[in-house]
Order: sequence, then C-alpha cells, then structure tokens
Amino acid sequence: MTWHNEIDDRRFLENHRRQQLIIHSRLHYQFIKNLDAAVGMSYSSQSPQDPHSSSGLTIPEFRPVQEISFTNPFSRKFSLQQRLRVDERFIHRNNGVNLIEGYDFHIRFRYRIQMSFRINEVEDKIPLTAKFSNEIMINSGSRFADRRFDQNRIYSGLETGLIENLSAELGFLHLFQQRATTNQFFEKNIIRLTIYHKIQI
Repeated sequence: MTWHNEIDDRRFLENHRRQQLIIHSRLHYQFIKNLDAAVGMSYSSQSPQDPHSSSGLTIPEFRPVQEISFTNPFSRKFSLQQRLRVDERFIHRNNGVNLIEGYDFHIRFRYRIQMSFRINEVEDKIPLTAKFSNEIMINSGSRFADRRFDQNRIYSGLETGLIENLSAELGFLHLFQQRATTNQFFEKNIIRLTIYHKIQI
C-alpha cells in the first residue's frame, strides 16, 4: 500500500492569477499487476473562473474520491494508463460575491487516458518523465439533467525527481468547460505546478 499526497497550484496563463489550489491525499493498493485502486480526500480552493475578475472570492470544496487505474507498460520507457475516478463534491454555497451558509453536493465521474514517457533512465541522473493526457468529466444527478457534460481537460507536463519519494511537475492544461447556468462553453489555458510525495506503508 502507498500513501500519495499532492499539492497542485493552477494559474491562468495570460496573467498568472491563481485559478485553483488543490490538496490531494489518497491510499493506493495494487490488487494485481498493473491494476491499482485508491480512496482518499481532496480539498480545493477555487477562484472566479474569469481570469480578469477583480473578485477576491475563493470557493472551498471538500471531495472524497475513489479511483481505479490500469497501466499498460509497453516498454521500459513508455506506458499508457487509464483511470476512472468518482468525486463526491461538497461545494461551499456562494452568491458570486460572498460565501453563504451550507454546501451543495453532487457526484462527478471522470475518465482519463494518459501516456507517460521516461526521458532519462540513467541512475546517476535526475529522473525525467513526460506526460500527455486527456480527461473527460460527467456530472450526475437530477440537477444536472440538462448539462451532464462538465469539462474536458487536455494536459502535457514534465515530472522530475527532487529527492527520494518527492517529485515536482510543471505542465500546461487546456480546459474546455460548460458554464454553470447556460449552454455556453468557455476555454481556459492554465499553468499547473504539482508537488508529489509518496510513502510506502
């Protein structure tokens, strides 16, 4: 079993304003070779989705998660991972200006396919891995009957080891998302910095 922790800082590309800060903590267990399941909790603090907004509102969210991943290692350097994740989202209510009492709850399903390529395998050098992924997210529940589609994320990043069990990743995220109250969509370009920590338990 492995304990995974992440700190994920996301900022709009055009003005470097924070879009979202997420902290993840999950326990992973490998049932059989290449098949991994995990349960855990995420905390999110999300700013207004308009990069030019002057609002200082940040919206907290608590999110129990469950996921299962299957990895195909095609070679020593290249692998393909498929992940199915379920988010139980508790989002703090707000009126667009201030937080108000209570939380809204809904469930979201996520499917991600990701390619990983190990650039550097030499033991006396810093490990370096390139990642490319596409993830689609689907809402559930009667309140989302008219907008099941939540968002699509296309991502590329580069992960490097820092010290044992600690690594950092810098990447670019293109997000295509339906607006909360309309049938319109918007696109965002985001820079993502993630710190990963893993402990064998």
